[in-house]
Formats: sequence, C-alpha cells, structure tokens
Amino acid sequence: MPPRHPSIAAALGHLRPPLARLRGLGWAAGDGRLPLLVACSGGADSCALLGLLALIAEADRLELTVGHVDHGIREDSRRDAEHVAGLAAGLGLASRVTRLELAAGAGLPARARDARRAALRAMAEGRAVVLAHTQTDQAETLLMHATRGAGLEGVAAMAEWDPPWSRPLLGVSRAETRALCGRLGLGFVDDPGNRDRRHPRVRVREELLPVLREQNPRVEAALAALATQAAEAEAALAVWAAREEAACRRGPGRWAIEGLATLPRAVRTRVIRLVCAAGGVDMGTLGHAVIASIDRALCARAEAVTAPNAGAASPARAPHSWHLRPRLRLRLDRGGLQLTQAP
Repeated sequence: MPPRHPSIAAALGHLRPPLARLRGLGWAAGDGRLPLLVACSGGADSCALLGLLALIAEADRLELTVGHVDHGIREDSRRDAEHVAGLAAGLGLASRVTRLELAAGAGLPARARDARRAALRAMAEGRAVVLAHTQTDQAETLLMHATRGAGLEGVAAMAEWDPPWSRPLLGVSRAETRALCGRLGLGFVDDPGNRDRRHPRVRVREELLPVLREQNPRVEAALAALATQAAEAEAALAVWAAREEAACRRGPGRWAIEGLATLPRAVRTRVIRLVCAAGGVDMGTLGHAVIASIDRALCARAEAVTAPNAGAASPARAPHSWHLRPRLRLRLDRGGLQLTQAP
C-alpha cells in the first residue's frame, strides 16, 4: 500500500493538474499512456518528484523513465548517478545516465544548465521532460530577475509548461520536498555546490530569503503567486499586442501607425517588438533603449500630426530610422513603420 499522509495528498494535488494539461495538449501516446522523462539529479526535490510520480504511475497511466545528467565537475558526482540509478531500479523504472565533461571556469552554472538541457532533450526522444523546480526555486528566480531589472516577463519567472519542460512542483516548497522524501522512504544526496555563495542564486537562497521569511514565513508562496499573476498579465498583453499588430499590418514589412500612440505603453511597446521580430531580429539582443527610442519617436510624431500649431517641418514629423541588426533597418515616416534592407 502507498504511504498515506496529508502532505503527500497535498503534493499530489499540485502534481496532477499539470499532468492533465499535458494530456490535453496531446502528449499522451495512442494507447492513452503519458510517456515522461523525469529529470532526477539525486537531490531532495527531484527524488520527491520521482517518488510522487511513481505513486500514481499505474492509476494515472504514466510511463516513466528516469534521466540523470552527470556534469563531471565534482569528483564524487558518480555517487549521485549511482544513487539515481538505484532509486529508479527500486521503483521498477528504467533509467538513463549521461556523463558530461565540463571544465571549471567562468560561466559554469550557465554552461552546465545548457549542457544539461541538451542532454535531457536527447534522452527524452520527443517525450515531455518533468523538472523538479519548486516554489522556492520560483521565488529565487523572481528575486534574481527583479534585481537585474527585469520586466513583467522576468517577474513571471519560470513557466509551468515550456515545451518540452514541465514543472509540476511549483506549488511545493523545498522544505516540503525534503519532508516528502522522508515520508516516501526515499534517500537523497546534497550537492555541495548548492551552498557555494559565489553563485548569485545561493546568495539569494542563503542570505536574502531568510530575511524575507522573518517578515512573512510564507514568502515563497507570496512570491510564487506574484510570478503567476505576472505571467497571466504578460499573456493577456501579448494577445492584445498581437491583435493590434495584425490590425496595423499593411503588407510584408509595412505597418500603419494610426492609433498606436493612444494604446497603453505596455501594449504599444509589445507591438513594436513584434514589428522588429517580423524582420528576424533576435529580441534577446535588442535592448530596451532601442524600443524606447522607437516608441518616443512614434508618439512624438502622432502628437505633431494632431497638434494645431505644428507644421509639416516639425522635427517630430521628420523620418527616423534605427538599425536593428546588420543590413536591416526600421524606418518611421508618414507612411508608417517599414522594415528595409540597410546598405
């Protein structure tokens, strides 16, 4: 008989809706089973996730495979791989292990994350990959993004579903996953890198969150709720902006600007981003300053056109252009916005 405890039932209550959404999105196999690759590092979060999924695998028709990526950074990292393989075998599940050889040095956390994700994609072979990010991870990510000056999308932090990544534990705290491992009878390993305060995330975890907990013991839940609200607001603004961009489009690479200046700035700047993206611009490399410059020129032109004392020679009505990337320019003139090839 599976263990019974209110905390296990509560965790399963968080776990099951994201799995149901995967089914609704068509990730189930033809026989109705939902094949999943469960990313397991050997830590408490991923071991708790694996134990919970194994509890409901038969009832919920889940086909589980355990995936572990050994970064090859620590001398004892093979111990983690062996622990995960043993845990999977004890649960009657197949497991796959990939060993990487990452060199220490600058940017190691980012390099390790990218390599880990590439390895998990290869293991998944088209299946959804279940990650064990928790509510605490969500709170840490929000704080890190906010500290760097992120916008609404950054405050939204991690998405529950970002194909092929599924994060069904965003409603469960890290403290709860450790307790769940005990109640499920699952051992786990602690990565000493998770206590290395040279990493920004560890400083947020060890120095900032404890201070915030003094003000609100449920600060992780509060920050995670803020992330959810930001994600919902971002999604709504994205839909609105897409409708406005489509309404303004006048052909390949051409957009009218009538009425754009009257939109809320949050919508208008997203329309501008969509215009730039239509030219193949990598929005991750296009700075906020460029979008702000285009927005100011667009609004100034609209004001000059409608002002009773503004003549045709007003500087605001003069053409403006911005180089978005090599050989691509965005031009603003009386014809609206136009993407052109730059010499």
